[in-house]
Amino acid sequence: MNTGNVAVWLNLIAEELADHAPDHADTFRANAAAAIAQITSLTAEIDTILEPVGTAPLVKFHDAYGYLADQFGLNIAGTIALGDAAAPGAQRLAELRAQLRDAGAVCIFPEVNHSSRYVDVVVEGTDVGVGAELDPAGVLLEPGADLYPTLMRNMAQAIADCVTG
Repeated sequence: MNTGNVAVWLNLIAEELADHAPDHADTFRANAAAAIAQITSLTAEIDTILEPVGTAPLVKFHDAYGYLADQFGLNIAGTIALGDAAAPGAQRLAELRAQLRDAGAVCIFPEVNHSSRYVDVVVEGTDVGVGAELDPAGVLLEPGADLYPTLMRNMAQAIADCVTG
């Protein structure tokens, strides 16, 4: 979820392909350069979308947003689940409710493929806004060349929409 990492991967993939098919090396490198230009533009677009979010404390379903938060300056105040291996228990949910209160959390985000009932339990009786369901793996998106940019735009817009109301 860090566009800078995508640029690194594109160059590595292009070089690996060039090693295996030297006759097409120039094409692989040109395609990587074009994709990196698109990623650079996408990064600027996401910066603009997320600008109004500032340092508003956000809560995500699980701890998969560190790269996104680091690159775009998001403040992840907590997560419902500590990982994908197990659902959060009553103690974890109670701890999170206290953590939300102490951090002044603004928004919490349900996630595709995870039950939203945990979000409902955590926000009950609070002023924390519930954002749109995030899809960090793009499982609800059409596969293809636009999947990654669409995934990133959708997440950024959902975060911004929740914070700005």
